[in-house]
Amino acid sequence: MKTIKYLLFTLLLAAFAIMGCTDYSKTIYGTWKFNKEKSTDIATWRYRQPQLIIRDEGEEGISIVTTWLERNKVVMVDSVKFIPGGEQFEIPVTSQYWVENWYMGVLAKLGTIKTVSGSWEEHDRVLRAQKEQIVETSQGDTQIQTTCSYNLDRRGDVLTVIEKRSSRPTPITLIFDRIEGNKSE
Repeated sequence: MKTIKYLLFTLLLAAFAIMGCTDYSKTIYGTWKFNKEKSTDIATWRYRQPQLIIRDEGEEGISIVTTWLERNKVVMVDSVKFIPGGEQFEIPVTSQYWVENWYMGVLAKLGTIKTVSGSWEEHDRVLRAQKEQIVETSQGDTQIQTTCSYNLDRRGDVLTVIEKRSSRPTPITLIFDRIEGNKSE
C-alpha cells in the first residue's frame, strides 16, 4: 500500500512539473521562415528573404536576429536585444545596411546610435518593439522611428510582423512560419 501511495505521489508531482513547464512552441521564441506569398508584396522578396530567430535571454531580455538570405546564402544579419518594459538599449551603428529599408537605397548613418525598446502586449505571444536611428537619404540625414508588432497565432505556428515607420504611411506585413521553437535557439 505504501508503494502505491508513493507511486501516486510521484505521478502527481510529475504532472504538476509538466503543467508548470513552458511550451516554447506556443511562444514567439524560435526560428521563423519568411512566407513571401502571404506577406506584403515588395519586389525585394523575389530575391532576398528575411529569417528570424527570437530568443528568450532570461534576465538579459529578448534578442531578435534577422538574417537576410539570397539563394539560401546569408547576405546580411541584424541583431537587437532589449528587456521588455525596460529602458532603451543603445546599439552602435557599424554597418550602412539599414535592414528595415535597405532595398530603397536608404543607408544607416555610421557612427550613430540605434535605440531599441519594447514591451509585451501578451506575454510570450505578442511583442511590440520600437527602434529609432538616423539614416542617410538623397535629401540628407533624417531620424526614423520603426515600430514592429510580433503577433503569434493561436496554434503557435505563424508569426505576423507588422512594421510601421515614421517615413511610410502604410505598414508592411511580414508573415513567418515556424521552423523550430524552443527557448535556447
